[in-house]
Amino acid sequence: MISEKIKQLLKRPMLIVMIFFLPLIGTVISSSFLAKVQSDSKIPVALVDQDHSNMSKQVMDRLQKTTEIQFLSLNEEQARKQLAKNKIDSIFLFPNGFQEEVEAGNYQGVIDLLTLPSSVATEAVREVVASEVTRLTTNVKAANEVRFLYKVYHIQAGPDLWKEAYHYTDNQWKPKPLMTIDYDAQGTKKHMKQGSVQMTRYVPLWGFFTLLICCITSDWMIKERSHLFKRMKTMQKGLYGYIRSVSAAYAVLYVLQACISFALFKWLYGVESYGVLLYMCIYVIVCVAFSTWLASESQRVGSYYMISVVMGTGISIIGGSFFPVGELSATIERISQWLPQHLLLYQHALPLTLIWKEIAVSIACICLCAFKIVWNVRSIK
Repeated sequence: MISEKIKQLLKRPMLIVMIFFLPLIGTVISSSFLAKVQSDSKIPVALVDQDHSNMSKQVMDRLQKTTEIQFLSLNEEQARKQLAKNKIDSIFLFPNGFQEEVEAGNYQGVIDLLTLPSSVATEAVREVVASEVTRLTTNVKAANEVRFLYKVYHIQAGPDLWKEAYHYTDNQWKPKPLMTIDYDAQGTKKHMKQGSVQMTRYVPLWGFFTLLICCITSDWMIKERSHLFKRMKTMQKGLYGYIRSVSAAYAVLYVLQACISFALFKWLYGVESYGVLLYMCIYVIVCVAFSTWLASESQRVGSYYMISVVMGTGISIIGGSFFPVGELSATIERISQWLPQHLLLYQHALPLTLIWKEIAVSIACICLCAFKIVWNVRSIK
């Protein structure tokens, strides 16, 4: 019966478009829009290189790879004009003799700063720039010390000793600096290590659009209640079997949609872990159960659409589909960890043994929704 229902659903082109294409289109467009907004919201800072040395170029190249701040390479005249028009936050100028000062071990006052009273991020940017200069001076001091020790102990050194020592020290900063801080964010109980867990913008967004489409396609519970359910009421097993088969058919289609979405995300964004696919499949089954239950509670299609949109959006916001809810409230963050959306916050999926709570909550949601659906169907007169 499930296979027959799937064949019937596949004969409805509009339904196929809604299930397989709208969540993907919404996710790609929203993801691109959020990425553009994030890029436009970066603080613009000008870098002016008057030294034109290897070290000044090295610092500028590293700064321009920073994702949180938009570093612009300009000449002094352009930078001053941009600053006067408040188009940039500040100017960091590498004066002539910058490399000589760094090689001498000096790091205080080697970069000139031009700013306005209206600048909002000068101190934060100063720390970023200072960290790169400190990296250079540390490398230089280490290379000088190696060359000095070779002379003290009368060790024969090659012509590239200083460069080799410099590059060796510089490589010690990779993949992260020598000194790092492991901290607990306020309101959280878990230690989050950099690189172990990353929130993605596209999988949670996909979850939001999938939930909305699930709610829209579950309107069959309302439309068929008046003319079909009542006739099947005399055959309880037939009615329950029908509801199970239709729900299962929709679940199969949405699981297939999750597989297609995962393949697209893997191609576009480089998702590596197939554990993400497992979480996506579990999530869509929860969405089908939730939307079917919500439809069973409603009497009119119009009010159902409105309620489902409001509830789906609210749950997605609290679940962290759009932004880290920990920035709003520690209480909301604790609540979000008990919602199915929390499954979609992992790009590099964790082992099942570490997310047992999310899996258990999802199964509990499915069982609770199924029980309430049966209860509501029994009350149909």
